[in-house]
Amino acid sequence: MSVAAVMTEEGLPPGPRGSVVQMLRYARDPLGFYADCARRFGDVFTVPTVLGPLVVCGEPEGVRSIFALPPESFSRWSTEAVSPLLGEASLLLSGGARHARDRKLLTPPFHGERMRAYGAVMRAAALREAASWPAGSPFSMQDAGSAISIDVILRAVFGVDEAAGLDELRAALLGTLASMNPLLMLFPALRRRFGGIGPYARMLRVRDRVDALIYDAIARRRAGAGEGGGDDVLGLMLSARYDDGSAMSDSEIRDQLLTIVFAGHETSGIALAWAINWLERTPPVRDRLLAELAALGEDPTPSALAAAPYLEAVCHETLRLYPVVGEVVRLLRAPLALGVWTIPAGIPVAAGIALIHARADLYPEPAAFRPERFLDRKFAPHEYLPFGGGARRCIGAAFGLYEMKVVLGTLLAHYRFTLARESPERPVMRNLAMGPKGKVRVTASPRR
Repeated sequence: MSVAAVMTEEGLPPGPRGSVVQMLRYARDPLGFYADCARRFGDVFTVPTVLGPLVVCGEPEGVRSIFALPPESFSRWSTEAVSPLLGEASLLLSGGARHARDRKLLTPPFHGERMRAYGAVMRAAALREAASWPAGSPFSMQDAGSAISIDVILRAVFGVDEAAGLDELRAALLGTLASMNPLLMLFPALRRRFGGIGPYARMLRVRDRVDALIYDAIARRRAGAGEGGGDDVLGLMLSARYDDGSAMSDSEIRDQLLTIVFAGHETSGIALAWAINWLERTPPVRDRLLAELAALGEDPTPSALAAAPYLEAVCHETLRLYPVVGEVVRLLRAPLALGVWTIPAGIPVAAGIALIHARADLYPEPAAFRPERFLDRKFAPHEYLPFGGGARRCIGAAFGLYEMKVVLGTLLAHYRFTLARESPERPVMRNLAMGPKGKVRVTASPRR
């Protein structure tokens, strides 16, 4: 059958039909859905969504082309549902010159020495959470990882340390995250207040509550330390200056703080849960990693953990096998060639992270958990892309990987884990992230 005969009515690559049916398939089994589409339609295919067609690319050179797009040739897609919560200044939502300017200003706290200064905070948060685990009783590793992440965010990002402030802000932030209903993303008609009831009205109520706390924290910091002060991310934001000498406004700081919470909280918990899941299901890998950690001493430092090569390979392989986000999307402002297809302006294209990570030509035995592959080879940015790529690659990628290494290494050095269920976990869509359906339930016991 010719290419022309199987293209969609819009002249796009072929794909499955029925937007609601396909969205449900994707939510229940995102990896299986993508694999089935690639098998039936090839490396480039079109997914019908309730927001219109989405072209997905699972071929490395095509992904390279997507990531090579200059910022002015694409814009955001389907972010209207979260913009009232995160704000227009959010790095996730802004574009063009504003995005480039803010990205340059906000990069330093998430890289280099400033980032590594948070290692002790990450280690302490992991041990503090572990001390609360029920002895001999199963608990959710994903929830535990998310609790560690929110603790790190409160202390390293917001600079909150007193118990009362931690509890109040933690409750408000978690309430904000819980209010983000995926239906708001899929069905624009629900983005109305409906007399104060419904998911959208609830999201706005919890937003107002967390806004009051964030603006109060900013005001107290300004009053106590002039225009800055402190090595936490909030303090660095207050001290930062754009090239023209101007500072971030309170509303801009608020938007970026909430974006950090949104992007880093659930994703960190999911990644940690998958890592424990795969280590316990692959004893040779677990034992090799434990031997590497044992060589670092009884209580390895964050810097030693960050430099441990096999620990890093385990983290990379975890993020390869089950990436937290299955795709990253660009809304084209100019036509783009993907293989034999020319995708017109106005169509969103997705770099298929899950598809690239499952390619046997890049990753032999792609369904196997084999961290050694990251010791044997360095993969290009269009071959390994758990944090996206190009001009909008996740600004917190280095921070997130550093936190994963420190937290995972700290917990494994101090605790033994046992999976509470024998049946394998499978990924499902959780809000906007892809996580384990059963949240990886485990029991834990001290090693010493």
